[in-house]
Amino acid sequence: MPNHIHGIIVINESMRESLSKIIRWFKGRVTYEIRKSGGVFLWQGRFYEHIIRNKESLNRIRKYIRNNPKNWEFDTENIDINYKIEDAMNRVPTGTY
Repeated sequence: MPNHIHGIIVINESMRESLSKIIRWFKGRVTYEIRKSGGVFLWQGRFYEHIIRNKESLNRIRKYIRNNPKNWEFDTENIDINYKIEDAMNRVPTGTY
């Protein structure tokens, strides 16, 4: 999806970092690399987490992640740029003032 990512992070007992620290590092590193290449990038402020407790749940989530890009066609943020321009032009007032 062009507007968000999904991932599975495995945290075991020997890890010393919290999920929040892992996400903060990831966001910081990605932002650094994008800005270094001249890009502009903003993250959403929060993240959604779900604890995967069994193999059935893991397989269901993997399938969701694999199939998620197919949903972009129907996403409300996926609007054709030509439609946006045409819509903006239709809202410009016309007439003599």
